Amino acid sequence: MKMPQAFSRSNRLLTGLVTSLALCHTPAALAADAPPPVHVFRTVPATPMELPTPRPFGGTGSGPAFQWTGLGQERILRNVQRPQLFPVRPAAGKANGRAVLVVPGGGYRFVAIENEGMPIARRLADAGYTAFVLVYRVKPTPVADADFAAEVNAEIAQRFAPGAPKAADDLAPHGPAIEDAKAAMAWLKAHAAEQGFDAKRLGYIGFSAGARSGRALVEQATAGEMPDTLALIYGGFYATTPRQPVPPLFLAQAADDPLFPPDGFDIVQNWRRAGQRVELHLYERGGHGFGSMPRGTTADAWLDAYLSWLAKQ
Repeated sequence: MKMPQAFSRSNRLLTGLVTSLALCHTPAALAADAPPPVHVFRTVPATPMELPTPRPFGGTGSGPAFQWTGLGQERILRNVQRPQLFPVRPAAGKANGRAVLVVPGGGYRFVAIENEGMPIARRLADAGYTAFVLVYRVKPTPVADADFAAEVNAEIAQRFAPGAPKAADDLAPHGPAIEDAKAAMAWLKAHAAEQGFDAKRLGYIGFSAGARSGRALVEQATAGEMPDTLALIYGGFYATTPRQPVPPLFLAQAADDPLFPPDGFDIVQNWRRAGQRVELHLYERGGHGFGSMPRGTTADAWLDAYLSWLAKQ
């Protein structure tokens, strides 16, 4: 998911919680007698993406499962009423018998399916993996796009106002999203044969809020919910105590991530103490939310690194 662009004294790119949100901190705006910075979050009409036929695995209802909203050039899903899995399969004869659950981010306000969902699943399928994109329940937001934008603008303005106390870097987990991740893992393992993969070879990759859900998942999972591999993309390096069996861990993060700054490596030490393998990629630049959208930094190579790592697990 893409984030605000914050032009501070160092003109550093701030990307994360929402897409196409501009935090304009010009030198004049930063002066003591200047008005507060202008916060601009724009929504645009969204043409729904063409998605595969979903696999419902929890929740019932006859109304829309989610709402499309356009944020700049990216389409997102919000007000998700019930979780769904969208399968992306390898070409005939190319399947390697393995699968990966793909969990996009969105700050638990939306699901960044176009940046961190379908493109990632397609790359996995090209490499022989059966991928399942999880659309999970998020926090309710105003139905009208303009009201949604206004709500987020107000929150961002408050968070980044001069003199505002620093918000906690770690994202508080959203219970329904964690439940959906656990239920998706259990459902996929139970239906692995009919879905065409080995139940023991089901991995998890999560982005931002999806990475936060992944951390909660392995702290709570039963054996029937635990992934075979775990990849956490720009979700921070916060302390996590995984249950057994601890899966091998892949981490990718930019050093200039403004939302989850890599101030420590607690999770790496947690995995090492558990006796499990860790691969860590800390890129010099890339901000937050680079996902499938190249930004001209070395972080653009993270997906190739992940696929290389995954093939060796």
